[in-house]
Order: sequence, then C-alpha cells, then structure tokens
Amino acid sequence: MATTLARWQDFETELKAREASIVAMLPQYVTKARFLNSAIAAVKQTPDLLLATPRSLFAAITKSAQDGLLPDGREGVITVYKEKQKDNSWQHVAQWNPMTYGLRKRARELDGLIVNAQVVYEHDRFVRFEGDDPRLEHEPAPLGTSRGAMIGAYAIIRSATHILHREVMDAEQIDAVRRQSKLPEGLMWKSFTTEAWRKTVIRRALKTVPCSEALEHIVRRDHEQFEFAEPAPDRPRVVQGGRRPLPPVVGEPPSTTMTPEESNALDLELAAKEEP
Repeated sequence: MATTLARWQDFETELKAREASIVAMLPQYVTKARFLNSAIAAVKQTPDLLLATPRSLFAAITKSAQDGLLPDGREGVITVYKEKQKDNSWQHVAQWNPMTYGLRKRARELDGLIVNAQVVYEHDRFVRFEGDDPRLEHEPAPLGTSRGAMIGAYAIIRSATHILHREVMDAEQIDAVRRQSKLPEGLMWKSFTTEAWRKTVIRRALKTVPCSEALEHIVRRDHEQFEFAEPAPDRPRVVQGGRRPLPPVVGEPPSTTMTPEESNALDLELAAKEEP
C-alpha cells in the first residue's frame, strides 16, 4: 500500500511539472482541466499504469494530447504491457492507443471524413460487388436471433459528397494482424473483440485515402503495438498541413517507422526526464 501511495504521489508531482508542456499540445476545444482530469482518472482506473516506467507513461499521455484525444477509454486508452530488456529482465511499459471512436472523431474534425465500420457475422447477409459499380450490401440477422460467429469487418470512408474507399477484411486477415500485436491475448482482443476488429479495418481503410499529416500520425500510433515480421517500404510523405498526392496501393503493409516529426516531438517532451 505504501509503495502504491508513493508511486501515486510521484505521478501527481511529475504531472504537475509537465502540465504546461502537455496542455500546450491540446487543440483549443479540449480544455486543460478536462484533459488532466481524464489522465488522472485513467491512472486511477488502471493502477498497474503506476508500475510502468515514468518515461513511457508520460510519453503515452503526451501522445494523447498531441492527437487531441482524451485517454478516457472511449477516445483512447493507455494500456501497460511487459517488455523484455537486453539483460533479459522485464519492464512495464505504458502505451497510448487511439480507439475506434477517437479515430472516427479526428477523421471528421481534421479532414471532414465520415467513417463507418461494422463487423459481419455468419448469419448476416453480406454481399460485396467489385468492378465498374463497386458497393457493399450488409443486412444484419433479425433482432432477437443469433448472428453467429464474427467472420469479417468492413469500413466505408466518405467525404461530404461521395465515397472515397471501401475496405473489407475477413477473419483470417484480422487474426493475422492480431498475431503481430505485442498483446495478442490482451484485453482489447479478448474482451473488446468487436472494437478491435472495427479498429483494425478502420486503420487499414484510412491508409488508402489522402489525408492530412495530423490524421496520418494518429493512424500510425498503433504501429508501436505491433512487431511486424518484415520492415515495410517507405510510404510517401506529406508536407505540413498537406495531403498525399495519391493513396497507396490497397493491401500495402503498414510502415513501422516513426516519422521525424513524431520522433522529435517525443524526444523534446522526454528530455526533461533524462536531465540530471
């Protein structure tokens, strides 16, 4: 109990010291009190976060602020996992994870993109048309009847005037993503499976449409949760405030490289922790 109390006091002291720099990253519509209260509530609701290294915990909080999302379990969540060190010891590491709601919210705010994502079950009627008139038809099983097992998911990305992209993934493709996760048996995949499937297909869909650099950075946050078997090829970059001239090829493997802008921002934020 004493150790937990000491960790909590250290967290509060560190949060107070970093308050100004964290708040400076927030978009105007997210108030200081709202964000800080959300961060404090996140740690209270998941006490294991106090076991994480202070560097990783405050990096996660900082990324949440940079993304303009609250770590409230709806817009995003901070999780903790064990990471093996070079000396074969294990260290608790905190990780920021934007959630489905957060991705949809920021896609609308930043780029005017409307994102719809649904899971398909074996007793639903689902038809996919390609060719000159591509479209999806999804009719869920009647209310009050079993929908059966989850067999896939899809996402539709719209602008204000038309559909930009449709992404469909079957259960095998989604499971391949899960197996590359650092926590393939973690809470998200085991207890919030529907959320995990929807988020997976949304992330892949958003990678195929022109989007702002800010939104791209949020989508790429999840790369830190995965251990990809092979390095991905470099993806076309966009200038600050700009858009990609062309979307990448559908099915292109995601990049695991943190952008220079992300790396610099994180290094600056964490520098104080390294000073004597």
